[in-house]
Amino acid sequence: MILKDDDPFGALALTDAGAELGWDQWMAWICTYWQSRGMSPGVLDELLEQAEEAWTEAVDSSDATRPRVRDGECGPWDASETLVPADTERIDYGVMKIPRLEGAETRPLYAGKRIVGVIVLFGGHAFSLQVYRARRGPVWDTVRPEIINGVRDQGGSAEDTESSLGSEVRAQIPVEKNGQRILQPTRIVGCDGPGWLLRGAYGGPAALADVVDLRAHHLFTQTVIDLSAAEVHADATQEITNLKVRWPTTE
Repeated sequence: MILKDDDPFGALALTDAGAELGWDQWMAWICTYWQSRGMSPGVLDELLEQAEEAWTEAVDSSDATRPRVRDGECGPWDASETLVPADTERIDYGVMKIPRLEGAETRPLYAGKRIVGVIVLFGGHAFSLQVYRARRGPVWDTVRPEIINGVRDQGGSAEDTESSLGSEVRAQIPVEKNGQRILQPTRIVGCDGPGWLLRGAYGGPAALADVVDLRAHHLFTQTVIDLSAAEVHADATQEITNLKVRWPTTE
């Protein structure tokens, strides 16, 4: 509430700098900021105590982990929806318009020679996003068990659970790294929209944390899907079809 109308921390939280700060560093940063605004140490200490109590209460009450997808405030959005926030800067990939994230690097995700998704790299993590045409309505509840079985067949582990990104699969996926076979912590998320499924895979050391990284939540829930830009010759026999992404000439 204190920061609602004057929030210097919201933008910082969506950067690597914000992610790398520990609790003590965040508090020191906030103290420096508010003291520069003329707030007395006593008042500041009281506000910080209230903030810590509020955060602890939010975590304990599951407010920080409850699903926040397509709930009227968060997407992912369909391009036809009037609720799409216009103040979010997005990069146009044709069927997907993905939020621009400060300090992040983007790479194409290939299936053969086709670009079928976008990989966003930030803070030592990678978040890949793909959109599928879903011809017969919602499919995410059907797809998740298939993902779990596929991971287990590879020798990894996977479970069906829930977070602020909705119903998801938390997995340890076998990968080769520097000639060694390791287990990669990966959160696999999905959301059904009108005629589409947006699927994401978020991998990295902290990918399975109970409280989802703000940047990951922002990327997923502020992505806009535009099927009008999709290939018209997709295979009509498939229940879901991954759609080609149009890579921008400049980002």
